[in-house]
Amino acid sequence: MNPLVIFGAVALFLVLALLLLSLNLTSLWKWWIKAAAIVVTLGGVIVLYFTMTGLVGWASTGEMPKRFGLIATRIVEPDKLSNLPGAIYLWVEEVDDRQIVIGPPRAFQVPYKVEIATEVASAQQQIEGGGKVLGQFAATGDTNADAAQTAQKQGEGTVNTEGNANLQANGGGQGADRIGDPGALSFSEMPPVDLPDKAIVVQMSQ
Repeated sequence: MNPLVIFGAVALFLVLALLLLSLNLTSLWKWWIKAAAIVVTLGGVIVLYFTMTGLVGWASTGEMPKRFGLIATRIVEPDKLSNLPGAIYLWVEEVDDRQIVIGPPRAFQVPYKVEIATEVASAQQQIEGGGKVLGQFAATGDTNADAAQTAQKQGEGTVNTEGNANLQANGGGQGADRIGDPGALSFSEMPPVDLPDKAIVVQMSQ
């Protein structure tokens, strides 16, 4: 969960609690005002509880790590009858340049694209076969694709990513940090972990 969400929720609870203490201990207001403060505080605690439990476990639509090990995937096909756009869910753990895990597993959601879904399905088959998959998220370097991502983040409506994939990405502000360029997400076989030289490790331990 985003640390800002946790901080905001805790801050909300503290403000309500301080408000209750201020009204009940130091103010000379009537009893029904103090009773209303108690009701408001209890209501805030209930709202806080359901908000926190509702956020836990939801896949993030934020920017993915630059390099990550792919743990599992799920592809939800678009449903025209229900007018659902579909989505691709990735469970990943961030790795550094030596393929060493540097972050806890996290779930991400990316917009459904046929090309991405095909690559994700192939990566999932490799995982199920006992292999390890390295995922990378980076700009393609294509000028038009990068401009399309910028327009998407600014919420300028539908933009055309005329890059390698030649697809469209829908902007509009909400979810603007999602992957707008399908070519920015790629998968390959996970290289072996690049361990440091034993001689260097021995020298450091001496």
